[in-house]
Amino acid sequence: MESKSSISRRKLVRQTVAAGAALGGVALQAQTPGVLRGSNAGRKFRAYVTRPGAGSSVEELTLLPIQPRQVLVRIEACAPCYTTIPRALPQPLTGPNANRGRVEIPNHAAVGIVEEIGALVKRVEKGDRVIVAGTSQCGQCYQCLHGDPDFCQFTFGGDIFPPFATASDGAAVVAQAGVGGSSELAVVTEEYLCPVFTSVPAVELSLLGDQLTSGFAAGMCRMKIEAGSNVVVFGAGPVGLGAVQAGRVMGATQVVVVEPIRYRRELALKLGATVALDPNAEGAGLVEKIRDLCKGPTDRKFAGGEAWTATGQASSARGADFTIDACGKDNATPKVERGPDPTGILPMQQAWECTRMGGHVMYMGAVQGNFSLNGTSLALLGRTIHPGQQGGFHMMRDIPRIVKLIERGLIDAKSMIQGTYPLDQAGQAYQDAADRTKLATVILMS
Repeated sequence: MESKSSISRRKLVRQTVAAGAALGGVALQAQTPGVLRGSNAGRKFRAYVTRPGAGSSVEELTLLPIQPRQVLVRIEACAPCYTTIPRALPQPLTGPNANRGRVEIPNHAAVGIVEEIGALVKRVEKGDRVIVAGTSQCGQCYQCLHGDPDFCQFTFGGDIFPPFATASDGAAVVAQAGVGGSSELAVVTEEYLCPVFTSVPAVELSLLGDQLTSGFAAGMCRMKIEAGSNVVVFGAGPVGLGAVQAGRVMGATQVVVVEPIRYRRELALKLGATVALDPNAEGAGLVEKIRDLCKGPTDRKFAGGEAWTATGQASSARGADFTIDACGKDNATPKVERGPDPTGILPMQQAWECTRMGGHVMYMGAVQGNFSLNGTSLALLGRTIHPGQQGGFHMMRDIPRIVKLIERGLIDAKSMIQGTYPLDQAGQAYQDAADRTKLATVILMS
């Protein structure tokens, strides 16, 4: 038997909802629990946000209604990407315009749980655990239909990402790249979501929307590293170490890492590198050192050997079979050992030169500037250059495969994570990534 007090409470809720509907009820309905009104609109949540010229901080935001193709995700964890540093840690300005402009939630990958789906969503269901990826896969645009979903047009300006929340001062809130991630809640279109059915901890899954997945896919999916081959990886950050592990899993005989930061060289050796070189110590002899490491056991051509000549065209016979440049430019001044070129151009040149003729090169870093190649050498002694956009991964195909490899212990994501932070310390997570004092940092929402 129900008590009078319980009946009264139920009646009160029904009367409140009815009154809100009868009055147009926008403000009143926003305060009603989402379970009763079938929507999370009006829900309060916290996020790490940036304001142009005003720095960054954790603020309380208010959720707007989701659109038919959108999905509301309760974020479990988010791993700041180094490429987002310039927008995640803006320099504050002073003056009358300091606090004006849109509010943005930085980053472009995360892991979380689906809490609400739009009417047209088919890929995920409420309660699904999902990887929020930095690259979409719609399956219907020209690139997706031609086998290149890493260039899905929804990623490259083919979609409009409207504000999904408001700040306390009424400012519209948007997500960087339509994804964001540094918040308790995220609203993204379903093309950026991959459901995963696993008990792998969220902190490890946080690297699969971008960093580890991009590097691993470079070797497994786009370049297809061959067993017994020589692999060279420039840069042992989260992307580069994904590539190192791809070399190990794919059966490379040798994985040479080029990295100026000592602790990263040491971690690379733990995760599968066979040799770790310091470009500062090697100097101008770096390319020849790599060629010598990759020259093979004999120079007898009829016995399958490579020419050991160090000069002329014959020198191009020696070198890596697969080279992945995962360096990029310095987005901030590191507080650890610096590389020989903060623009990232020198490693691009060296990656080309240390790869044997007919070999494979992938460039994954965002650099500052350009480099040139000898035209005749490019034409006659060329290498296959692979685009480095997310390592060529097919989000819906490859993320589940990588999850399985983590479950089997073949990929080590745990060792790559060197700092976890609550949302209130999100700024420190981005700062440590900028300083390069820690490899991968992860923001945990609970």
